Amino acid sequence: MIGLTVVACKKDDEGGDDPPGGSGTFTAKVDGANYTGLDGTVAAQIQQAGPNELLAVSAGTANSENIQFIIQAFDGVGTYELNFISIGTYSILPDTSDPTSVIIYTTVTPDGSPAGEVNISSFDGDSVQGTFSFTGYRNDDNSQTVSVTEGEFNVEIM
Repeated sequence: MIGLTVVACKKDDEGGDDPPGGSGTFTAKVDGANYTGLDGTVAAQIQQAGPNELLAVSAGTANSENIQFIIQAFDGVGTYELNFISIGTYSILPDTSDPTSVIIYTTVTPDGSPAGEVNISSFDGDSVQGTFSFTGYRNDDNSQTVSVTEGEFNVEIM
């Protein structure tokens, strides 16, 4: 499985410039709270995975949050289930000074059933647009969940 993670970092004198992020829009609700991807953190990428393509779409916030989904066997416009193969994630870094404090929720369910879906409404090779929703299960305690709803994206492919 190939992952795409986009993290917003500040410029420093020793590390050089941050690489440019993608462009587009990415919004959702996380447990009812508004989520909007920051400019420069919104990204989409297509990669070859054996005989198939995969699509990864991601966006981060100023609150050290990230939503990402990766669709295996991507084939353009259509509906894709999110589960343990085509995966959706929501992560948050509650203590930005401690990267090990990251909390990750995924669509890997205790019983293996799908936990959401992505609906691709437009794909032209240069951009992808659609909607998504999923329930994320906390990696270290799957009794804790997060609800990601009303997701919408319109993102340029990098």
